[in-house]
Amino acid sequence: MPEHPRELVVLHYHFRAGGVRRVIELLLPRLAGHFESVTLLGGERPDAEWERAILQRTPSARFAVSKSLSYLEPGFNPVATQRKQIRHSLKLHIKADTLVWAHNLALGRNILLSDEMAVHSAATGASLLSHHHDFWCDRRWARWPEMRACGFRSLERVSKAAFAAGARVVHAGINSCDTALLSRHLPGTAFLHNPWDAGPFPEDIRRTRSWLAWELGDHAPVWLYPARFLRRKNFAEAVLLTRWLNPDGWLVTTGGVSSCAEEAYAGKLLAAAARRKWKTRFGVLDRTCSSAPTVAGLMGAAESLVMTSVQEGFGFPYLEGAVSSRRLIARSIPQIQPDLDALGVELPGLYPEVWIPSGLLNLKAERSRQNALIRRWLAALPSSVRHLAEPPRFLEHPSELVAFSRLTLDAQIEILSIPPAETWAACLPVNPTLSRMSACIGSKRPEAGFLSPEQCAGRLLAIEFPDSPPTPEQTGSTQLEIIRERLESRFFFPILLE
Repeated sequence: MPEHPRELVVLHYHFRAGGVRRVIELLLPRLAGHFESVTLLGGERPDAEWERAILQRTPSARFAVSKSLSYLEPGFNPVATQRKQIRHSLKLHIKADTLVWAHNLALGRNILLSDEMAVHSAATGASLLSHHHDFWCDRRWARWPEMRACGFRSLERVSKAAFAAGARVVHAGINSCDTALLSRHLPGTAFLHNPWDAGPFPEDIRRTRSWLAWELGDHAPVWLYPARFLRRKNFAEAVLLTRWLNPDGWLVTTGGVSSCAEEAYAGKLLAAAARRKWKTRFGVLDRTCSSAPTVAGLMGAAESLVMTSVQEGFGFPYLEGAVSSRRLIARSIPQIQPDLDALGVELPGLYPEVWIPSGLLNLKAERSRQNALIRRWLAALPSSVRHLAEPPRFLEHPSELVAFSRLTLDAQIEILSIPPAETWAACLPVNPTLSRMSACIGSKRPEAGFLSPEQCAGRLLAIEFPDSPPTPEQTGSTQLEIIRERLESRFFFPILLE
């Protein structure tokens, strides 16, 4: 990285538990020694335990918090006020000799921050590494009305903020598919993948099993989904697989609801789980408890890990499942599978879809629900791209089988309300991977040292800024290509629209 900056600023909307925070905690100790100062700049303070752990491992680090940098939630300040507060925070912490390692500026959860960061980098000459884990235009159209309310009246205007152009800007993708897409339009795009680390110590596992038994009220096996409560995690499918493959086991997630946008979905699923007494515990680490284990300890204590997401930038549990030698039952996501293959990670518990005989649900009611969702969805799309949207094949071509992931949450709960022995008997003949999933254990680990935090930190520090920075036209074409691809029917999942 030429003209080596003296200061490092790690910029993110928040420091809640999740994939971005995990990347930061693994790489930061390996990066800090290359800078005179390190600032973690975000919209909300992390939990005290994580902040203490970061400061112990990286003594030169400090935290700086301004609410203006967080997600734009309903009722946020007037745009002019919000911009003024953002500018003040950026001016206070980011100078010309600063490298800003910014996460998810193209997620669109605070388009004003993305816009002001691009402007500030151009004005000061600060170096901006825009690290993309997810994109707002990847089926996150709830952001569009919010961005219009912030004064972004066209997709072109959004693209200039989400995919900043400038002489001291470089973009990085988190998986090879996204990196290839970005590289077609944005010169110098880097591939900055997730690192992996060693699993928990045996004493953590023993202590965690005792803690789980106390927390859940019995010693039944635990199937762990290490994630916050987000619709894209497709939790109902995790409930289905756990009840099929280990009827006595608990499905446990680490995090609870952390965004008001997820409350309606979460509330409906939580109510169904409580009403039908499913053995689930969502957000087991949400309650402040000094004796609570780490996520790594929970993974070590679990019988299996579960990962049923329909959408991920990369997904730590894929690598963590391999590293911990725990069975991982997970959906094979097209954008991620090429990287797992390249890394030599073999996970026998991967599956493409869970197929459901259509006779198990009320198809007429489900079509009505999906048609209503699609009408609202199309109305919310910008008129300039509405013609690109493809309706799901489920509605166009009735079939004897439907994918569980392609159902609304109401239909998923309808399936879960049937005794699991009955749905297992009906679904096993049409899901050849199920019998393999129930028997598979273990996985093939990545090669030692490959994707290590040290290697990833070295790759970050070696990133070069392009000789020809991207132009506004190139940033616009980047966004449009993502939109064209992700509006195809193969990427349509009703739960993301609810």
